[in-house]
Amino acid sequence: MRSYLLVAAAALALSACSNNGADADGDGKISDAEAKAEMGSGGSMAMKPGQWEVKISFDKIEAPGVPASVQGKMKEQMGKGMTQQSCLTQAQVDKPGGDFFGAPEQANCTFDELSRSGDAMKVAMTCKPGGNMTVKSKMDGKFAAETYTMTIEQSTEGTPMGAVKMTGKIDGKRVGDCPA
Repeated sequence: MRSYLLVAAAALALSACSNNGADADGDGKISDAEAKAEMGSGGSMAMKPGQWEVKISFDKIEAPGVPASVQGKMKEQMGKGMTQQSCLTQAQVDKPGGDFFGAPEQANCTFDELSRSGDAMKVAMTCKPGGNMTVKSKMDGKFAAETYTMTIEQSTEGTPMGAVKMTGKIDGKRVGDCPA
């Protein structure tokens, strides 16, 4: 589960998007075409292209089905955070698409909310990576040229540990140019 959280949250983290404006046809679902239109409607993003480091940490974890000793280790590890690096291209900055913050295809994610306005963004996603597991994530944040911060609320059901709810933050910073 830890690696999935890192992949899903980090993939979602590299974005810049405020209300449920992406659901243009009002059917309650945000299609890939609607996501691309919403992401592109805000113009270029404030973020500079280059290599970005993303740290995801959770300061509150509720896992009632997990033994206390395991919860303690889980909270300690998640509190320290997980870090991942990725390259943000000039093309992604100039014309962000719907995939700009989608999780990997195998995570089977859909947008429940997606809106972008200048340097602010709001996202809600539901992912069904396999089996009975369902991960719901809500993120809200602001972006600048070389940094960004977002809050994240995530609830996971269908794990061997039972239901898990976590809240935390995602911090991103530009660390240099993309590797050649």
